[in-house]
Amino acid sequence: MAEVHIIGQIVGASGFEQRNVFCKWGVEVGQSWERLEGLEMGQTHVDHPEEGEMAVWAHPIDLHYACKGLSGWPKIHFQVWHQDVHGRSDICGYGFCHIPTSPGMHNLDAVTWSVEGSFLERVSAFFIGGSPRLKLEEVVHTPGDRFRLQTVSGGVIHLELGIVLKDFSKYNIRYN
Repeated sequence: MAEVHIIGQIVGASGFEQRNVFCKWGVEVGQSWERLEGLEMGQTHVDHPEEGEMAVWAHPIDLHYACKGLSGWPKIHFQVWHQDVHGRSDICGYGFCHIPTSPGMHNLDAVTWSVEGSFLERVSAFFIGGSPRLKLEEVVHTPGDRFRLQTVSGGVIHLELGIVLKDFSKYNIRYN
């Protein structure tokens, strides 16, 4: 089978109103893909950047897959959370991006968004805390229902990924 190596890091994030932020991430693949090595999900540490500065996570990603075809190419999804002064965590953004299909080093930006919620949910969040959340988190990286949501733009997650492809031509898999 052909193989894909994804090596890099979640560099950090910028553009979030909140400052104590961390990221939960995961990689989704299709049925014709098999993970050989590496973790398909993880969480960064909390960073508290200065006002206007980027949150720096430098969280490593190292995955190795075998695949039978291009269907179900990997995509990485994110949840950005912030922590308040009492240590409570709340969601402040969802996002995803496709892993590049060409070999080499890639700098990627994943734009995030959050659920706007109803008027009552926004008033409740203002006074009590707790932002509206998705019931099904798969909506973030699957097409269809996501486009019916009312959302608010969030910040941007910055990634550096190196892609190594092995044996694609040997198994007659064309990606150009």
